[in-house]
Amino acid sequence: MSTLRIVDSGGDVISRWWRSRAVKKGLILAAVPAVVVYVITDVVSALLYNGYSFLDQAISELSAFGSPVRPLMVTAILTHAVLLLAFAIGLLRVMRRGSALWWIGAIGVAGFLVVGIPNHTFWAMSSRGTVTGFNDTMHITLSIVFTVIVIATMILSAVAYRGWFRLYAVATLVVVIAFGAAAGFAIRGIEQNETAWAGGLERINAYAYFAWLIVLAVMVTHHELGSPRVGDEVGGSRPGVPA
Repeated sequence: MSTLRIVDSGGDVISRWWRSRAVKKGLILAAVPAVVVYVITDVVSALLYNGYSFLDQAISELSAFGSPVRPLMVTAILTHAVLLLAFAIGLLRVMRRGSALWWIGAIGVAGFLVVGIPNHTFWAMSSRGTVTGFNDTMHITLSIVFTVIVIATMILSAVAYRGWFRLYAVATLVVVIAFGAAAGFAIRGIEQNETAWAGGLERINAYAYFAWLIVLAVMVTHHELGSPRVGDEVGGSRPGVPA
């Protein structure tokens, strides 16, 4: 009987820890190191890849099959994905089921597991100048799907928070779409090795998305886990924090 009481007590401690504000905050703010890891590795990998052009070559070429820095970049991408999964789970833990931000978490979990991780591991692109295959077709397809996911989550975030954040989310959405389309156009000349500014355009697209992630994480932490101020509005009414 005493052993059962110890087990029950341990379970209660774990349950209280999982429901604690500190754990929820840690999950939400995991978006920050996720971005830092990706950006630093992107820069370092580009410097280590002899002959790689930061401005003219796509980010995916760093993790491509045949890339000399593929192990480093894939490790960073997997770490990035795990941290963003934590962020998405945090949204599911913090937000009311069915709210706009809860849906960002739900879409995020599915997106990173089904699209984000496979896109740079199983279905990474082939290195420039090598024979292409089905992996390249899948990489392009999953990249398009991931873009749709990003657009959907940005729209949901604009629905969730009014005021300056809504304007910021919409402005970021415009940047992501515009520079993503420009990068997609620029990379079409990859078979002729003519992709001027493809990398620079793509990185503006990606880094704008990363900045939005960090701002969103800070907003959620402040509004849902901090002390709310009079007049704060979330999607017309405060969603509340589930136990």
